[in-house]
Amino acid sequence: MPTYSRPSRPIEFQKAMVFIDGTNLFYRLEGNKLNFSIDLVQIFNNFIDGRQLIRTYLYTIEQHFDKAKTFHGDYIRNGVRTVYGEGVPTKNGNIKEKGVDALLVADLVYHAAVKNYDYALLVSTDTDFVQALRRVEDFGCRTGVLSICNDIPIRLRNACDDNQTLTKDELINKNWVTVRD
Repeated sequence: MPTYSRPSRPIEFQKAMVFIDGTNLFYRLEGNKLNFSIDLVQIFNNFIDGRQLIRTYLYTIEQHFDKAKTFHGDYIRNGVRTVYGEGVPTKNGNIKEKGVDALLVADLVYHAAVKNYDYALLVSTDTDFVQALRRVEDFGCRTGVLSICNDIPIRLRNACDDNQTLTKDELINKNWVTVRD
């Protein structure tokens, strides 16, 4: 007697990319004293509804990434393409990031225009990405926004097809993070 596998869902043939506003993510985790305990790709794969994850990008500046590595280790690097903007020193000794959002928007729109994905998941709460999400949808792609440890602003929620918030408790209960002292 032949055995049959379950039928494929059409969504499984769609391609997805994840675009992470790294600095935004790092601040949320630091504010909640959380360290990743599994790879980012494994976490975000849960939010693309069974689509094929083609690529995961993380946008930040080198200084923020180096600091984040001390807390999260390789969990923020494995399977992730990191794209750096410029870190510009300020008069008070801090570093201000320049060009990071523009790099994310450029990749988000480019990959939509050349049909490299069907679905884009943006990991951020920054409303500066509202127009970029709308442009991506002009190219026939669906979009989602995932917020980590923060509510999604209404403007950002209204600009995407679906949105989800991952709370501190959910991250801890799923063993995706550890709490630091």
